[in-house]
Amino acid sequence: MPGVLITIEGVEGSGKSTQLLRLSERLRHLEVPLVVTKEPGGTSLGRELRRLLLEPHPSGETWCADAELLLFYADRAQHLQTVIRPALEAGKVVLVDRFEDSTRAYQGASGVSEAALDRLSELVLRRLKPHLTVLLDMDPEASLQRVEVRNLAYGAEFAETRFDQAALDFHRRVRNRFLAIAQAEPNRVALIPARDPVDQVASVIWTRVSALLRGAGFGVD
Repeated sequence: MPGVLITIEGVEGSGKSTQLLRLSERLRHLEVPLVVTKEPGGTSLGRELRRLLLEPHPSGETWCADAELLLFYADRAQHLQTVIRPALEAGKVVLVDRFEDSTRAYQGASGVSEAALDRLSELVLRRLKPHLTVLLDMDPEASLQRVEVRNLAYGAEFAETRFDQAALDFHRRVRNRFLAIAQAEPNRVALIPARDPVDQVASVIWTRVSALLRGAGFGVD
């Protein structure tokens, strides 16, 4: 496909939303054909799945690991079919806030087997991979403090998700799985320290993104 798929990943509170906004604004300023989306919840049906997946249920019931995994891939299948693949086929740049690597990190940290992840990935992605993944790395102790400050400052708009509330050990496992992905695929994954100043992080991201887009034929400076 003629388009370019770029994903942004990281632990909770690593600054993904801030960097995604900065990058998308810069690309729009350069008039790059662009689609910005997220997982879960990048489609109308996906927004319903996002609520079910991320909000604590009033009954107190929680998803078992396999059910949670299937819901994430259901969201991804719909997202790919209706948003991502059409945009790539149209030659656009697609920026996604969380994608396949988050599933492997978070659901893997919840105990889902690599075999199950591989089978569903092959079924849903059909070998589609991001051209570039920006992985914002931060130790969970610091990142969860950011989450707490953010939630206090902005209230309901940034209410805690189930994953925010998970134990610190879970977030450490998530980070370790992200780091293992980056180590296994260094050409695809740009590992960037998220505790650096926001402008510095944005500059490093732009260096990687602009090089990729120039190579793909997009006119960027």
